[in-house]
Amino acid sequence: MKHLKLFFLIVAFSTWSPFFGQQVNELGQQLIVLQENISSKAFLKSWKKNKKTWVNSCETVESNGEIIGLVNELVGVYNSSSSTSLFTIPELKFAAVCNALLNLLDQFPAQDLAFSDSALEKWKSKVLELIAIEQKRAAELEKVIEKQNTIKREKLSDSIMVLFTRHYEAVFEGANKGSFSEIITNPDRLSKFNVNLDFGPHATCNVEEDEDGVYELTLIYSTDSDLALADLIFDKCYQYITTNLRDGFKESKMFDGNFITNFIKVFDFQGQKFADTAKHPKIQLGIKKESYEVKFIVTEPLFKR
Repeated sequence: MKHLKLFFLIVAFSTWSPFFGQQVNELGQQLIVLQENISSKAFLKSWKKNKKTWVNSCETVESNGEIIGLVNELVGVYNSSSSTSLFTIPELKFAAVCNALLNLLDQFPAQDLAFSDSALEKWKSKVLELIAIEQKRAAELEKVIEKQNTIKREKLSDSIMVLFTRHYEAVFEGANKGSFSEIITNPDRLSKFNVNLDFGPHATCNVEEDEDGVYELTLIYSTDSDLALADLIFDKCYQYITTNLRDGFKESKMFDGNFITNFIKVFDFQGQKFADTAKHPKIQLGIKKESYEVKFIVTEPLFKR
């Protein structure tokens, strides 16, 4: 006997509704029809004893999980009965049991099927009809889930902005005065410092001193690789920064391949001379590639005043 390979691979929504239950039940009926059109010689004799129980289960099936078990039982008996046929996992573009059922039909050798041409087309038509129903149901459910996710993102980004706006002035002034001395909590460390500002559980913030003695604050918001959330946080931070720029500060961008647009937003003082610009802090904002973290950077003036 050949080892049974799992035929069914499905990722389906678990939300139940009477409409969905009815569809699964109809799918059980189609599974019975399929079994009835497989030549009896393709099955072990023991199947005759178990068939009635299997049919009863198909008639009362209520969930995708039960359908999966019933199909695997049918495939297992068929595989065990045959010395030449072994089902493999099909490539399913749509995660619905009915779609897998069509793939199942395609893997039976023609000589083992007793469908007449008209009966086969009728069976396929019914299963395709069930696919359309399931696709519509799944699409509606996706809309509901996405709406819920949108609400969650909005609430999370709003809570993030409460703390961002509360501490923004302290961060900017910390850079403007130099060394962020009033917000550093462990000044005894050599080059990387914690801050005494709470930006929330989704943020990490520290101040680093580079080899030239320039201090830079980095605030990173984790988004669990959710680009939609990252865009929302970025947009809200961007709007706040642009509406609170000091006189003489302008927006520009700088090439950086680490960010999703290959550029990071820059807000700095546009002096007539470099020395004028270097006497003011610089702000940067961007979304990191792959991780979709939102990164906010404030660098103290290069030239201390």
